[in-house]
Amino acid sequence: MKRNRITNVIIVVLVIAAVYQTGELWLEGTAGHNFFRAVKESISATDEASESDALLATRYAVGDGASNFSVYYPDKVGSSDMLEKANDVLQEILAENIGESTELEKADWKEMLQNKCIVMQYDFMINMDDYLEGMRSLKNGQDLDSFDYITIVPARRTGEESKAYFVNSQTNDCVVYRAMKSKSAPILFEALQAEPEGEMVYISTGQKTSSAVLRRNLFLPQWAELPYQYDTLRQVPAFEQEGAVSRMLLENTAERFFRNFSVDWSQRDENGNFVFSDSSVVLRYNPGSRMLEYYNYENYGSDGPKTALLDGYQISCNFMTNDASLQTDVYLADIGGSGNETVYYFDYAVNGLPVYLSESVQQEIGMKHAIEVTVSNNSVKKYRRYAVNYEASGAKDASLDVQFIDALDAANRLYQETVEQREIADVKNIALGYFADRTEGIRLQWFVNLYDRIFLIETDSTLPEQTAVTETEPETVVNASTNS
Repeated sequence: MKRNRITNVIIVVLVIAAVYQTGELWLEGTAGHNFFRAVKESISATDEASESDALLATRYAVGDGASNFSVYYPDKVGSSDMLEKANDVLQEILAENIGESTELEKADWKEMLQNKCIVMQYDFMINMDDYLEGMRSLKNGQDLDSFDYITIVPARRTGEESKAYFVNSQTNDCVVYRAMKSKSAPILFEALQAEPEGEMVYISTGQKTSSAVLRRNLFLPQWAELPYQYDTLRQVPAFEQEGAVSRMLLENTAERFFRNFSVDWSQRDENGNFVFSDSSVVLRYNPGSRMLEYYNYENYGSDGPKTALLDGYQISCNFMTNDASLQTDVYLADIGGSGNETVYYFDYAVNGLPVYLSESVQQEIGMKHAIEVTVSNNSVKKYRRYAVNYEASGAKDASLDVQFIDALDAANRLYQETVEQREIADVKNIALGYFADRTEGIRLQWFVNLYDRIFLIETDSTLPEQTAVTETEPETVVNASTNS
């Protein structure tokens, strides 16, 4: 079969953006461009919500107003200094708009990204009315049903205009809240600097066109020179030493899940699982699947009100600090649940890039994500984790020479060959991440989401091409109440 190529506006815009940014890199060098960077912050290890809500986000991008962007993942407690500053500004903007009306607009990403800004991106849709429930007098224009981006453009000085955009990338609709009195805006303005780190840079497709070319990713990594050498990852079991379970490591973690821990409560069941329990809590570790599971039976069977979304997120993040064996950063990948239970799903991230579990690993552990935290009645009811960590090799032992444009073209060809012949007009996402299908030498892959399928594309052209295809599930809207 002849090699099909995408000829629609999507590929044209991406090529123009890529060429433009590459030219800037060759002419100006790498100084001032954007790179993945991890941001560290810690919160108390309690089971209660933080006093101030933090902006939950799958990832966020910082723009310095000069076409430079950096993309970050929150650390394992789901926050950072930058997110806290952004949250202060957002709360002040929303408070100033109580009683005011807004109108539904079309999102103009070119306008938004030309200024200093922070872009919060969610990998799921959030119900707009529920999110604003905490400010009951705040009007939602002409009913923006849901959103998956929040972009904050802070003012340089108090008295100048700050803006907060809530954007639905499916429809490109948005509502804009404006404020003149934000005292926190100048602080955020000064903090918004895209800091280069390494050789990987970002281009923004939204900055070259008014609409979002890729619904799920406005910022794509690129390299001025190829091949790019990087560290592979290795998987490190959290409770093993020299291939065997370490009781000391396991007990050191177990004691933090109990108020009054005693090793006398430990045993091994008929399946070989290590079990710690008291009158209300059970902690189980399965050495075969490396699954750590926590159950709090005090929280079962209660019909109390559903925990507010942001409160539940902070409860989940704070609870995870109990797990002393968790040494790899995590990020919020999805939210689900039913009734008065909310389930927060987290995945691992290393060196500012996500770690995606292969389908075989998912089947082995019985989860699609690395961590599940179930919150009910303002407490954690269940905690399940694939108890491994990921470490970089430090050896620059892998090579990448496939840019995202080539990955998109390869995915298009695979779509034509394996699914159906059609012009691709719906590229939901192109993402770069580690594909955890082994325990050693875990390498980067391109994940290209075309319609309802995700294609894995090899990043090293000297290796056999990936042909794996994963069908995606229909997207749902999270009811995101910010107040109980």
